[in-house]
Amino acid sequence: MKPKLTEACQQTLLTCDGATGTQLIERGMKIGECGMCWNSEHPADIVAVHQAYRNAGCRLITTHSFGGTRSMLERHGLGGKVAAEAAGPDGWVIGDVGPFGDFLEPMGDTTVEELEEIFR
Repeated sequence: MKPKLTEACQQTLLTCDGATGTQLIERGMKIGECGMCWNSEHPADIVAVHQAYRNAGCRLITTHSFGGTRSMLERHGLGGKVAAEAAGPDGWVIGDVGPFGDFLEPMGDTTVEELEEIFR
């Protein structure tokens, strides 16, 4: 049975993946394209990137959700979508949340309350 992540971190060094967007650009994603769309439009590529990290020894696999905040996805008409990938029986899925893609008041139009709701 796989231990809890907190226990595993105390027992051994765990390696995390990274640069999923860069790997998808290598697979044909255009700069500025909605990377989150690849979760449903190119799932084999998402799985292949995660598997390549697993094959390299990563046991912490981050979801392809860096741009997964509502405000970022609304730019592409995808305001409520989410995605996650499996890390295998001895790995963990770690949620990846990036910037919300706008500015808070007074530089932008987003209030602190709206930002809290975006990340909630």
